[in-house]
Amino acid sequence: MQKYGKPSAPLLSHKSHFFDENAALLQRQIGLAALYAEQPRRLRCKACDGPVSEVSFSKLGIDYLVCPRCGHLNGAFEDSDAFCSELYVEAGGAAYARDYSSADREAYRRRTEDIYLPKARFLVDALAAKGEDPNALSYADFGAGSGYFVSALRATGLTDIRGFEVSETQASLANEMAGEAVVRTHALGDTVSLAGEVDAKVVSLIGVLEHLQQPRELLAALKDNEAVSYLYISVPLFSPSVFIEAAFQDVMQRHLSGGHTHLYSESSLDWTCREFGMNRVAEWWFGGDVMDLYRSILVRLSASDKTAGAAELWTGMMKPAIDAMQEALDRRHLSSEVHMLLQFERHG
Repeated sequence: MQKYGKPSAPLLSHKSHFFDENAALLQRQIGLAALYAEQPRRLRCKACDGPVSEVSFSKLGIDYLVCPRCGHLNGAFEDSDAFCSELYVEAGGAAYARDYSSADREAYRRRTEDIYLPKARFLVDALAAKGEDPNALSYADFGAGSGYFVSALRATGLTDIRGFEVSETQASLANEMAGEAVVRTHALGDTVSLAGEVDAKVVSLIGVLEHLQQPRELLAALKDNEAVSYLYISVPLFSPSVFIEAAFQDVMQRHLSGGHTHLYSESSLDWTCREFGMNRVAEWWFGGDVMDLYRSILVRLSASDKTAGAAELWTGMMKPAIDAMQEALDRRHLSSEVHMLLQFERHG
């Protein structure tokens, strides 16, 4: 089962601050990049654990290395305890949560419906196409954040769902919006042990693998957990957005920055599936690459009185073409994001 493309209008609506607050957002990213650059040098690939040493390019003071074995794009430094704690845990994760929380119940509902409900429906459709009864299965969402995906799963009619999150701020918001305790918190260091013990048929990692210190340990724990049959992932990809950001380093970096210190590629995902015994069941390729190009040029045009007049012309020309252009990239598997439903190979 394969699906390509996704309308950009909802994302443009929810991410308007990317256009309006470029300078402030970029400064925050520069600060995080400086913190990341203080960490120990990375010697092994985040995806396949092979050696990495040759620098491919640099951006915002960070070197990036393409793994010669699996094609994964690695930042040159480790996602250390200090870096991850600063990013996700300090002050209850409040700073990180600002990017993902909603100001009120209506905004939360809109974000759930516009961004997360399509993800949940794709999972339900993929499981049904595989011959499963989605309503008869149990679900565990790791890195549940503010509970958007848990809320979306509940909106499809599923009931046996649990969420796990390290940020107290985000988990509190999730439970407040749900009206019950649907997301529980745990220590950052307990993620792998939880994965090895969780009793759920379907585990979801929506925008989570790229944020983990040791993604391979989590995948190994899930592989060894006989209760888990399916893994539903969403990961950011080494895509044209990377090159757009490298060319426009004075524009807020949406894709390869902050907690996104490394990016998957189709080849590194294939390596991961082979190593951890998973089969690709369903895939949904879509991205924000063309939106990033549109935004980067618009921000630059709007920054100068001499080119400000061109900004409106650029919007009128490009905005209606974003979806068709992006789908052309998606169909070539050049998206900035992919959703995959994977099935563990169980023998005996």
